[in-house]
Amino acid sequence: MKKKNILGVLPSYSAGGAEKIMLIYFSSIIKRPFSLNLFVVNKLGPFKTNIYNTIECSYKRFLYSVPKLLITIKKKNIEIIFSTFPHISIILLITKMLKLHNCKIVIRQPNMLSSSLNTSYKLKFIKFIYLKVINKANIIIVTSKAMRKEAYEYKLKKNKLFLLPNPVNVLKIRKKTVPRRTKGYGLKLVFVGRLSFQKGLDRVLELFSELNSIEFLIIGEGNQKETLKNIITKHKLQSKVSFYGFMENPYSLVAGADYFLLPSRWEGLPNCVLESLALGTPVISFKDVVSLKDFSHNIKNKTITLIENKNSLLKLLKKLKPRKDYLKPQLRKSLLTNPLNEEDYRNKLDKIILKSL
Repeated sequence: MKKKNILGVLPSYSAGGAEKIMLIYFSSIIKRPFSLNLFVVNKLGPFKTNIYNTIECSYKRFLYSVPKLLITIKKKNIEIIFSTFPHISIILLITKMLKLHNCKIVIRQPNMLSSSLNTSYKLKFIKFIYLKVINKANIIIVTSKAMRKEAYEYKLKKNKLFLLPNPVNVLKIRKKTVPRRTKGYGLKLVFVGRLSFQKGLDRVLELFSELNSIEFLIIGEGNQKETLKNIITKHKLQSKVSFYGFMENPYSLVAGADYFLLPSRWEGLPNCVLESLALGTPVISFKDVVSLKDFSHNIKNKTITLIENKNSLLKLLKKLKPRKDYLKPQLRKSLLTNPLNEEDYRNKLDKIILKSL
């Protein structure tokens, strides 16, 4: 039986969680029920990889790439399109409504709509259009119970909605990882991710001026880096906050830290939390990250701590102590319960698509 052709549409190889999940799904062609193809709008970015059947472009905006995308769909006889970014999903759905293609459309939502598309007039407009067209999709993937609940509230069709958490390769992450800890006795916190408004670093940095014997390691790049540096300079935090830039493998620093701090304003299901827990590093985050409520076991045993506000965070950080083995940190056991590995994720998503289409 001939395999159906599926095309994933990726804006770039940027170091983001949504990009990582898309690349995980398309990274293996062994024993797959589909013929996999990937369309990358802009081939720049640290996640650049050599995935089979990839069409790489150099467009600055997705809209400019639409003519080539439509040609690719026709040339490769694409029957299914997979998208995980709202602005791309909107255009894919509208072009289908205009009968410019007749592909089945699978959409994975990367974030909570209510918060991620609500911080500017432009994003509010995208959200308005998205909610108008989203039910034209054939499959809608959400990554947490909170996202599913929100989808129901927005009247997304239940028969098209599927809950599929993000995968994490625990064995790969832990393999050859030797915990690395910066010098000094104090408490070590770590953050890994894009330096953007979403991640909320700007709302917690000033707290470090009220803390002693502490260091915050920030791993990642992004458009808020200069803003964060200005906050550090203003509050004279150079000895307490360190930037490490983008790291392809940040696992040693995460494993060596006392806690992973995620001060995000919103998230879908953060991959960084999965990876931190896989390395045995407890997580501190705000209750704004509602998807973490799915980790009831970790909340109960306090390996995930969800806090109300900045004052609560400050009180907590004043109480915390460094790990007992801070002089020679050892790799702690994984804190995850029944994690979904990458192969199982691909298989589950394949089955959802096959069953629904």
